[in-house]
Amino acid sequence: MKRSLFLVPILALALLAAACGDASDDAAGVLSAAGDSTEEAFSFGEAADPADATRTVDIVMTEFAFDPSTIEVSDGEVVTFRLHNEGTVEHDFTIGDRETQDEHDAEMAEMAPGEEHMADPNAVSVEPGETREITWRFENVEGGIQFGCHVPGHYAAGMVGQFEQG
Repeated sequence: MKRSLFLVPILALALLAAACGDASDDAAGVLSAAGDSTEEAFSFGEAADPADATRTVDIVMTEFAFDPSTIEVSDGEVVTFRLHNEGTVEHDFTIGDRETQDEHDAEMAEMAPGEEHMADPNAVSVEPGETREITWRFENVEGGIQFGCHVPGHYAAGMVGQFEQG
């Protein structure tokens, strides 16, 4: 009996290790800790080096609103967004077409309270009173690119903005 109790934790660890395995095939859209990119290409652009940005746009985040809510950008343009959370709860800023926004909203809705979401190259979370930045190189702006907050309920309440061809 003592021997079988000893084996239970070992078997549990073995199963956990097998389940984790090599997740590189399943990690589309996520950067690994080593910096290797396994992300899929976005049709609306890609994360960019802040040194390549031609301008910085300040955005204020409050409960259920971005200010400004419309931003002009051009294909090939690299923009750094400086996000100021002046609200009382966490907000996120996700760049993407409607399909990407819907997918991210569903992911966030399934998360447990306080759970950190994956480091998506097109999204950043900002705690109340904090300022964070994200830099993006735009492509296919005419395809309908938005920015939205996907803290549960925020996107549905209208915390969404639009990128327009500049």
